[in-house]
This record gives sequence, C-alpha cells and structure tokens, in this order.
Amino acid sequence: MASVTRAAFGELPSGGGTVEKFQLQSDLLRVDIISWGCTITALEVKDRQGRASDVVLGFAELEGEVAPVQGTAFDLRKPVELGKHLQDFHLNGFDHNFCLKGSKEKHFCARVHHAASGRVLEVYTTQPGVQFYTGNFLDGTLKGKNGAVYPKHSGFCLETQNWPDAVNQPHFPPVLLRPGEEYDHTTWFKFSAA
Repeated sequence: MASVTRAAFGELPSGGGTVEKFQLQSDLLRVDIISWGCTITALEVKDRQGRASDVVLGFAELEGEVAPVQGTAFDLRKPVELGKHLQDFHLNGFDHNFCLKGSKEKHFCARVHHAASGRVLEVYTTQPGVQFYTGNFLDGTLKGKNGAVYPKHSGFCLETQNWPDAVNQPHFPPVLLRPGEEYDHTTWFKFSAA
C-alpha cells in the first residue's frame, strides 16, 4: 500500500511563500520531497536485512567556487585513459561537478569511448553541470550479473544537474523553481560503436 502526505515545511524569506513537504511511502521506501526546487530531503530504502536507512547524500562544505580546469587533473576536455589519468595525477577518483558552457537548450556534455569494445557514449543535456563519479568506493564485494566483480573504479556515473549550492551562490545558474514555473530538463544518452 502506498500513501502520500502533504505538510507545510517552512516559509521563504520576504513573503516568498510556503515550502511544502510531500512524503511518499510504501512497503519498499519512504521519500520526503520539498517544493523548494523539488528537492529530495530524505530517501529511506531497505537493505538486504530489511533495515531502512536514509541514503540521500549531502555536502559537509560548500565553497561556491568555479575554477578553471586547464593544466589540472580535472582537465578532461580531451580524451584521456581514465585509469592511467588517475594514477598519473595520484587521484583517488572523481566525485566532482563539472560546469558546462551552454544554455537551457540541448548541448554537448560528455563523450566516453571504451577502446576494447569500441562502444561510445555521448551525453547531451539542458542542465548546466554534470557530476562525474568514478566508483571510488567499489571494493570488489559487490557482485553483478553472472558473478561479475566490481573493484574500485570499475564503473562511472555522469549525472547531469545544476551546480551544487546554486541556491546560495548568486553567480551560479539559477536553480529556484518559482510558483507557476515548470521544471523542464532533459538528458540524452547516445550510444554507438566506433
């Protein structure tokens, strides 16, 4: 059985309106979403033992800095062999937002090529950023299909998004969703073989 509840969460400053909290609950999960930016504030899901815990990640510190990547380990504008790149720069992996040049129109985000198979993934988005994560906490204990083992850095994520802490940084792309506005972003994944 699923249920949805709605309650006041708080008031925006300067008479900006009421922020509401919606809670969706079922036997499998519970999610809390506030109407301010359609933000998930809690997501409880059950583990293998049936224990529910909150899996929403947050930030310990938010600095609001947009730094150039040229000449740094974060310069991925040209193709690199990722494993070698991490070793060359003595990195434990990536879990960073990359700021994209673009608009609210569809624009190029990233291209990944797997040399052994020839597979290519291209990502396009209407979002101004992409979080790049390289499986830094995979340790070989997670087993996949047909017994596949996933060691550190054996996978990656490209998660299109607005810039972290954009709500508190006036020089970042706007992130607030005002009453009557529609949240409308799209991400395209294009797969091919080269």
